Amino acid sequence: MRKLAIFLFSFSAVIFAANYLLPLASLLWLAAALSLLGLLVLLRKQEWLLAFALLFLGGAFGCLRYYIQAQTTLEPALKLDGQSLEIEGRVTDYPQIYDDSARVELVLTGDGLPHVRMLLYDYSGALADAVPGDQIRCTAKLRRGDQRYGEYDPVYLSRDIYLTGRAQSEIVLSHGGFDLRAMPARLNHAIAAMGDSIFPADTAAFMKSLMLGDKSDLYQDDALLVAMTRAGLMHIVAVSGMHIAFFIGMLQQLLGKGRKSSLASLVLVWLFVLTTGSPPSAVRAAVMQSFLLLAPLVRRENDPATSLAVALSLILLINPYAATSVGLQLSFAAMSGILCLAQPLREFFAGLFSKPWRKRLRIPITTAASSLAVLAFSVPLLLVHFRSVSILSPLSNILCLWAVSFCFSGGFLSCALGFLYAPLGKAAAWICSWLARYLLLVAKGVSAIPFATLYVRDLFSVLWIVLVYVLILLACFSRMRPWKKFLLPLLLSGLCLALLLTVTRSRYNSGLGTICVLDVGQGQSIAVMSGDKTVVIDCGNTYSSRNAGEEAGAYLRARGRSQVDLLLLTHLHADHCNGVPRLMETIPVKQLILPANTNDEDDQLQEICDAAERNGTELIFLSEDSFIRLDGIGIQLFAPSDKGDENERCMMMLVSIGTYDMLVTGDAPKPAEKDLIQNHLICDVELLIAGHHGSRYACSGELLGSIGADTAIISVGYNTYGHPTYETLERLDAYGYTIYRTDLNGSVEIHVGDSYGEENGG
Repeated sequence: MRKLAIFLFSFSAVIFAANYLLPLASLLWLAAALSLLGLLVLLRKQEWLLAFALLFLGGAFGCLRYYIQAQTTLEPALKLDGQSLEIEGRVTDYPQIYDDSARVELVLTGDGLPHVRMLLYDYSGALADAVPGDQIRCTAKLRRGDQRYGEYDPVYLSRDIYLTGRAQSEIVLSHGGFDLRAMPARLNHAIAAMGDSIFPADTAAFMKSLMLGDKSDLYQDDALLVAMTRAGLMHIVAVSGMHIAFFIGMLQQLLGKGRKSSLASLVLVWLFVLTTGSPPSAVRAAVMQSFLLLAPLVRRENDPATSLAVALSLILLINPYAATSVGLQLSFAAMSGILCLAQPLREFFAGLFSKPWRKRLRIPITTAASSLAVLAFSVPLLLVHFRSVSILSPLSNILCLWAVSFCFSGGFLSCALGFLYAPLGKAAAWICSWLARYLLLVAKGVSAIPFATLYVRDLFSVLWIVLVYVLILLACFSRMRPWKKFLLPLLLSGLCLALLLTVTRSRYNSGLGTICVLDVGQGQSIAVMSGDKTVVIDCGNTYSSRNAGEEAGAYLRARGRSQVDLLLLTHLHADHCNGVPRLMETIPVKQLILPANTNDEDDQLQEICDAAERNGTELIFLSEDSFIRLDGIGIQLFAPSDKGDENERCMMMLVSIGTYDMLVTGDAPKPAEKDLIQNHLICDVELLIAGHHGSRYACSGELLGSIGADTAIISVGYNTYGHPTYETLERLDAYGYTIYRTDLNGSVEIHVGDSYGEENGG
C-alpha cells in the first residue's frame, strides 16, 4: 500500500474512533503520544519502519483535527442551546415546505455568533419565497444540533449543521444579487422543476431521485419507497459512484476522449457533485474519478486504494463529524468491497461457464460480482443502522442496472431538451419514463416476494448471517469444484434460512398467543398474534425519525407473518395512525376498522382511505358495539361516542387470548373511561394499555380499581407534554400495577400460555 494511503487511513481511523469511542479530553494526550512515537520511529531511519511512523503521525493528526473542530465550532454552537437571540444568516438552499411550516438552511453571518450552518423553522409562511443567496434576520430560539427528539443524534452534525432554531419574530428577508456560491443549489432547483414539468406524474419523483438524489417526493410515496427498500434498490437514488460513472460515460460520449475532454469532464463532474448537495458518497466517487482522469495526464499510475484514502480523509478533514454519516459509511464499505472482491468474484463466476457463454453473460456476471462484493462489506453496517438486509438485491441489480444507466442519461438529456424546447423535452421524457416504469415494476415485483428482505430482530437472524459468512469462507478455502463452491453455500444458507423462519414462526405459535406493545416512540402500535392470525391495534407516532408503520411491518415480517388480518384504529390522531399507509405497503392488511363519526382533526383519513383502496384493504367504520373472533383472538369493540373531540370519540376494545384479557382505551379521557365501566362489565383484566400515553387525563382511579388488572404498559417516547405524568405513575403504583414503559423497556412482549402471561422487554 502506498505511503500516503497509510497516513490517510490512520488519520481517518482516529477520526472514527473520536466520534464513537475516544473522550474529547483524551485527544490532546493521545496526539502527543502518537506524535512522539512517530518521531522516535523516524529517528531510527529504517525503511521498513516508515509505515509505522506514518501510522502514528496520521493518528496524531486525526486527534488534533477532531479536537480543533470540537473546540472552535461545536462547543461555541452548543453553548447557544435554549437561547433566544437575534440572528442573521445567508440562505444556502431552497426551503422545504411542509403543511404548516417551512425550513431553510442558512449560514450564520452576524456578529457575536459562530459562523456555522443551521436549520431555521418558521410557521408564518415568510420563508416560502426564500432563495439561495438571500439574507435573513430574525429572533430565533436556538437548539443544539447534536440532539433530535431528546436524544443524541449526530445526523445534523454529519451534514455540518450545528444548530436548529425556530423563528420567534417577524422574518426580514433581503433578496441578494448574484452569488456564485448559490449557483449549484439554483441549478439543482431548475433541473428538479424541469423534471416535474416534463416527466409524467408516476415517474417524476423517481427520476428526480435518480438524477439529483432529491428523495423528498419519493419519501412521500410509501408504495415506491417500500418497494425499492425491500428490493435493495435504494442505492440507485442515492448519488454515488455509480452515478458518477454514468455521468462520466455520458460526457465521454458527448465530448470524446482526450486531454481536453478529461479536464472538461473533471470540471463538470465536480459541478454535478455540488449540484446534488455534495453527499459523501458523491464526493468519494468524484475524488476517485478525478485521480482516474488525471493519472494519464500527469503520467502517473492510478492507485485505487490511495484515491479511496484521499477521498475519505478529505471529507473528514472538512467535517470530522461526517464519519457518523450512514451514507458515508455505506459508500466506503461498498467501494472497499468492490476493490477487494469484485475481480475475484467476477473470475469465479466466469469460470462456471464455457467461453461462449462468458461473453454472452458478461454484464450479468459483472453485476452479480459487484453486488455480492458490495454486500460482503456493507451487510454489518446495514444490520447496525437498519436491522434489515435485502437478500434479493443481487437479483434486483442484475435486472435493473443496465436500465439505470440509460434512464440516468435519458433523464438529463430530456431536461436539457426541455430547457431548449419544452415539447421536445416532454417527448424525450415520455420515452425515458418507460425505462423508469420498468425499474419500478422490477422493484415492486422483487419486493412482493415474501422473504425479499430479512428483518433482523433477534439473535437467530444474526447467527444466520454469521453462518452465511462462515460457509462462504469455508467454500473459498476448500478444494471443491467451482460449481460446488457456488451451490453448496447457497443451498445450505437457504436451508438454514428456512429452518430459521420455521423456528421463529413456531416460537410465536407456541402457547396461546403473543401480545407486543411496540416501541415506536411517542405513539402507539400493538401487535396481537395467535396461531396464523395477526391483529394490529393503532400504528402511529410523532417526535420520532422512525415511521411506526415501518417498525410494525418489520416486526411482523421478522416473526414470519405474511399479512395482517385485522387493523384496528382507536382514533385518527397522527400518533395513533400516521404509520398506517407505510404498514399497508410493508405487509398486506386484509381489513381495517376505525371509528365512525371521526373528527379527523389531524387530516389523516383521506391518506388512510387512499392507501386502503390502493392495497385492496376492506374498510369498515364502526358505529355500534361489536364482537370479532379470529381463531384464538377475541375482540370486543366498544362503539365510539359521536360527541366531543377526537379523544372522546375513541374506539376502545377488550382483546382476549384464551383467558388473558387486554384493555385498550386509546386516548380516551376519564369521563369516557367512566362511561365504559358503567355500561359494560369489564373485570378480571390482566393487562391495561395505559390511556393517552400516561397523561393525567386518563387512567382514572375508577377504571384502575374496576378492571382488576395487575400490569400496565405505557406506550410513550420523547415528547413535550410531560408524558407519562408523575400523577398517573403514582396512581398506577397505588393500585398495585406493575408498570412497563416502551421508552425505558423497549418493545414489551407478552407470551400468553395456558393460564398466564410472561412479560419481556427488549
